[in-house]
Amino acid sequence: MGRVEEYKLIREALARFERAKQSKNVYNVTQVATGSRGKGSSAFIGRQVHRELWSTDPDQIVNLDVVSLPFPLAWQFRFGWVMGIPDLVTFRDAQPIEVIEVKSYDKIGNAEARQASLYGLLVQLNFHTRPRVYVKTLRDKFEIKEWEDIAINTLLNFAAKLDRREKDVQDEQ
Repeated sequence: MGRVEEYKLIREALARFERAKQSKNVYNVTQVATGSRGKGSSAFIGRQVHRELWSTDPDQIVNLDVVSLPFPLAWQFRFGWVMGIPDLVTFRDAQPIEVIEVKSYDKIGNAEARQASLYGLLVQLNFHTRPRVYVKTLRDKFEIKEWEDIAINTLLNFAAKLDRREKDVQDEQ
């Protein structure tokens, strides 16, 4: 694949993220992974950092051999858009090779694996490539080896939860 094709995929991914931001039917990755939007000082700081640092320049990604940066991702599923900005997506030769979700604490659990896995799936859908997926803590870096299965199961569970919620609303009417 030539750099022109990578540039096109990067621009399309950024445009997809912008469309998702405008949608009324949108869920962020943390919400899909955990059932809540993300709370507390870590979530607040994370959103601030992403807002202030995010200046994704496709030329930077295409022109550098290796670059790691937060990268906005979104994809539209039958139930709505899923969007988010992973802490780091590493691009080599303008192709994403890994996703790293950074945590300010050492204990990671299923929610962190689900979140990182969803970011891996969003990269795969946007760029037609399979990245490696990691959760990085203060002391360690853990690879999520079965991230595709985790991401698909997370989406299926979330969609089922939305379907039940919609059915409950209909039953109340």
